[in-house]
Amino acid sequence: MVTAIIGVKVKAEAELGYDGIAERISEFREVESVYLMSGGYDFSVMLNCPDMKQVGMFVAKKLSTIRGVEHTTTNFIMERYKHAGEILKTEEDERGLFTT
Repeated sequence: MVTAIIGVKVKAEAELGYDGIAERISEFREVESVYLMSGGYDFSVMLNCPDMKQVGMFVAKKLSTIRGVEHTTTNFIMERYKHAGEILKTEEDERGLFTT
């Protein structure tokens, strides 16, 4: 499973607004979380897909087609070290890197 965090820049229209866009994004089964953000983009969308190709298809066919979505930036989680307060990496391997 691949976890992606997508920054989404939108142009909120009067009839839809941020809430309407967030509701539309939230309807997709791949989407785990949607947050309204301050900073360089308006929403942070976290999703889980079987592979990177599926993430790309989600962005191209679903997310980018929503009215008001202007730009997306996709980032992939490469390694998890701490999640929900729990440290996941605790042992060092022969290279000095932490392993599970």
